Amino acid sequence: MSSRSNLTGRGLLRGLLILAVASGTIPLIMLLSVPSDTLAQGLFGVTTILLVAVLKPFTWRSMPLRFLMLATAGTVVLRYWMWRLFETLPSSDNPVSLAAAWMLFAVETYAILLFFLNAFLLADPLKRGMPEMVPVDRLPTVDILVPSYNEPIELLSVTLAAARNIHYPPHLLNVVLCDDGGTDQKCTSSDPAEAEAAQARRKALQELCERLGVTYLTRERNVSAKAGNLNSALGRTQGEFVAVFDADHIPSSDFLARTIGFLVKDPKLFLVQTPHFFINKDPIQRNLDLPESCPAENEMFYALIQKGLDRWDGAFFCGSAALLRRAALNAVGGFSGQTITEDAETALDIHARGWNSLYIGRALIAGLQPETFSSFIQQRGRWAAGMMQILRLKNPIFRPGLTLAQRLCYYNSMSYWFFPVVRLIFLLSPLLYLFFGLQIFVATFEEALVYTLTYLVVSFLVQNALFSRVRWPLISEVYEIAQTPYLIRATLGALLRPKGFRFQVTAKDETVADSFLSPIYRPLLALFLLMAAGVAAAGLRWVFLPDDRQVVMIVGGWALFNFLITGFSLRAVVEKRQRRVAPRVDLSVRASLDPGEGEAAVPVEVVDASTYGARLRLTDAAHRRLRFKPGQTITFQPEIPDVPRASRWISCEVRSLQPEGSDLYLGLRFLPDQDPSVREAVACLVFSDSSLWEKTRRSALAGRGLLAGMAYVFWRAGTTIPRTSLDMIRLSWTAPPEEADSEAKGPAPHILAFGQDPDDPPPREPEGKVQKSQMNGKNPVLPVPQVGLVAAAREVPGATLQLSGR
Repeated sequence: MSSRSNLTGRGLLRGLLILAVASGTIPLIMLLSVPSDTLAQGLFGVTTILLVAVLKPFTWRSMPLRFLMLATAGTVVLRYWMWRLFETLPSSDNPVSLAAAWMLFAVETYAILLFFLNAFLLADPLKRGMPEMVPVDRLPTVDILVPSYNEPIELLSVTLAAARNIHYPPHLLNVVLCDDGGTDQKCTSSDPAEAEAAQARRKALQELCERLGVTYLTRERNVSAKAGNLNSALGRTQGEFVAVFDADHIPSSDFLARTIGFLVKDPKLFLVQTPHFFINKDPIQRNLDLPESCPAENEMFYALIQKGLDRWDGAFFCGSAALLRRAALNAVGGFSGQTITEDAETALDIHARGWNSLYIGRALIAGLQPETFSSFIQQRGRWAAGMMQILRLKNPIFRPGLTLAQRLCYYNSMSYWFFPVVRLIFLLSPLLYLFFGLQIFVATFEEALVYTLTYLVVSFLVQNALFSRVRWPLISEVYEIAQTPYLIRATLGALLRPKGFRFQVTAKDETVADSFLSPIYRPLLALFLLMAAGVAAAGLRWVFLPDDRQVVMIVGGWALFNFLITGFSLRAVVEKRQRRVAPRVDLSVRASLDPGEGEAAVPVEVVDASTYGARLRLTDAAHRRLRFKPGQTITFQPEIPDVPRASRWISCEVRSLQPEGSDLYLGLRFLPDQDPSVREAVACLVFSDSSLWEKTRRSALAGRGLLAGMAYVFWRAGTTIPRTSLDMIRLSWTAPPEEADSEAKGPAPHILAFGQDPDDPPPREPEGKVQKSQMNGKNPVLPVPQVGLVAAAREVPGATLQLSGR
């Protein structure tokens, strides 16, 4: 009786709130639609801009003030939309102008709709902490699935080794390599070369899995791409929960410790999703030379938007770095494969069955971004097409079983991928007037200023208030314009013909050893030249049509803005040589350096490392009694707090010596042909500690103010456009990478190849100051014999994981 009364009371309260909102919204819309003179609108604009500017610093300090800022901005946005609808569209006397005006108004309406959806999602993002501790006797079984297609073995060895070293009882953990590159279909291909390559790959991966204690699975045929691969593995495993890691997503040792408790506690929870953190820059960030302090492009989604989705039980599966409940997957027939984005589609299907999801904001994997602009575009094109497929084939707005909030969450995530259409229309609209004299809106100069300027300023202020820590001003515009001429085909194609797309795997074995012009540069270059022609047309209209100067001042300014942003984006097609192929991770790990010849071990600090090498710091007292030289072989043993059983002695070659104050820094390259357990130790040293990823993420989330951010982009655009033009001319005469003679060099090692780097410089002699220190030292350090490595591996309890880097 009491419970029923509570439910009735909550329903009555919810009804009263809906009635109150509706009662207030209708008069507000009527008020906003009433025309006002220019002076009144100007005063309204100045007042709202000042109010939003005053509230902006308190956006994430006070929820009521954040709501007030969003409500104020919403009033401005609605007022602008009403003005555009009722007062600025041209008459039907000129149907061409009317069609162009309606096209522009439609995309503005779309942008305004997204504004309100984002305000809804980000009003109160949810931040979660650690799950409850689970007693050991209640821990469930977990299958870790690593789907693979054509990834290099060097990469898979690191990912599988890290997965095997996740903190969890070994008898409850089953790591599975799901190999789609060695299927029966491929091994018996009619193409002898393809069959031979598939057979060799299958054999090499089976040997790798045997050494690592990993289960190797393949299947008969390559059906339904990644979803089919995962479903095949589901049918041959029995774990109560399933973790999924892409081949280039290397998990930290605490992945299950930070996720399993949520699923054990809540039997209706089907998903715990974690962020995708990347240790290398994406091609746009690298080619545009954006600073380290500029947040990565995906941080906007993983650091903020997913938390907003989580508030409304709308956080969805992102394909990797996630833990799922097998029972929920079984309820919908496994991973969904009707579209090429199986992750979001699977989450939508399971959410519609009444299951819940959860998102935690701590990065528990380290992944790799695509290395080239063309691969980046291929990846984003697949995402765009997949989301459009879901929108057409499984539209969340009409999907039974979802709550209203979940419908809005999914629609917001899918409708974002309309941005190529929206951006293209915003880019082309001013050209319709500048080239052809079409009226795209009807307003006086003063009206355009007081309405449009107020709307734009308030919009930029709110965007910066909400996203300044995860996305600098105008960086979204730069990224989206760089993708627009390529993704528009995928977006419209999937929308019109949703069943005509195939899954394409993003390349995982690329390196950028030399600068070159991307082979897909032409569409973005054509767009830039079109924007340049628009600026030229504005100049001609200013000179030859003085009566139009007020209009040209507004539309020409718009065209100039488009020209600068597109010009900055164009830099993305100039592939920048990556001087350090293996990404380095900053560390502070204690280690022991063995000087050899009976000398006692010397304490050192590992200050950074990669799968290629490491840098050690020796104190003054340590390095003065020792002698080092480039090319010398030494060994050291790091302490790995998260995975102590993985610690091994590692043989290295000294590549450089660098004095800093009283300390000496040794640059080392790992010797490639070492015991597999040594390679495992390096993988754990670099990737086991998730706090490193969190530290890196926080360092790039300091934020950038609106004016400073916009000034940075405009300054970079102005200085980059001439340099990009010269580089494109220079590189257009250079043979593309696939035409270069690579037989002499041989295939380049993978980005995570152990002890190998295609950009490897020769050993560097130290300067005079270091040489003096060497003269005071003792004999060179001798390498530890290989038998010592094997013996050390046997003496460590539980040291059964082995890593092949061959």
